[in-house]
Amino acid sequence: MEKTVDWRTFEKQIQGLSALDFNYDDKIYHAEKDKRGWHIDRYHTTLAIERIGPVVSGGAYESCKQVIELYQFADPKLIKAYFDFARPLPGRNMLMLATFAGFTFTFGVRVTTVIDEVRKNAQGQSVQVWGYSYRTLQGHFEVGEIRFEIGKNFETGEITFDIDAYSKPDRIPNFFYRIGFKLFGRSLQKHFANSSIKRLQDVATKAAHAI
Repeated sequence: MEKTVDWRTFEKQIQGLSALDFNYDDKIYHAEKDKRGWHIDRYHTTLAIERIGPVVSGGAYESCKQVIELYQFADPKLIKAYFDFARPLPGRNMLMLATFAGFTFTFGVRVTTVIDEVRKNAQGQSVQVWGYSYRTLQGHFEVGEIRFEIGKNFETGEITFDIDAYSKPDRIPNFFYRIGFKLFGRSLQKHFANSSIKRLQDVATKAAHAI
């Protein structure tokens, strides 16, 4: 993984995100029965197999959790996140630097939910789950929310990673940006998910071998 970015370079922009509201009403999305026009994505993968039982200190689960929390799992050639590391995760504002079609853009997102619980899966097995979701702020090219979750099955040792998201393009005033996003936006979303999974699998494999 890359070294921690120097968020202070963008400190004023990050502080400015506090004044922005979300660029859509999530209640309207959830109330809509017809989801046509929305991209709904779900990814589920196994990252590693850890020792059966509770989370292993320094193991695959803990290593991947740290990388996800610091937003170091995404392909930095596509997107980077800058934020105040001293601020708690709940409600955290993040400035995203996205690169596509030869241009670099900045967008704001805000963490809306943090998950940290033991839940039962469909087989009745106990799974430690940690993760968070964030939603898009005013000025973003998209409207929507994405959630990342890492899980540890106590009975099998399986470490899993899930991405759940819904989104659609927002109004983009600039004609060239609008066309570029229409041409490349969807493929970049898929690349983001698949490359993030691959990078986390690498982190989990190294951590598992180190135990």
